[in-house]
Amino acid sequence: MRKITRRVATLTATVALAGAAFAAASAPANAMPNNDYYRCWISGYGWMWCMDV
Repeated sequence: MRKITRRVATLTATVALAGAAFAAASAPANAMPNNDYYRCWISGYGWMWCMDV
């Protein structure tokens, strides 16, 4: 019985770590492309990402 409990705990920890790693890896996808970029309206094109140079 102790062996089964240990396996369940190990599996649970592995799944939790994998989920956390996946969340951390996918988080940057929701961020802006770069801190130097901002949303701007370009007439004839619509909303785009702009950067001052």
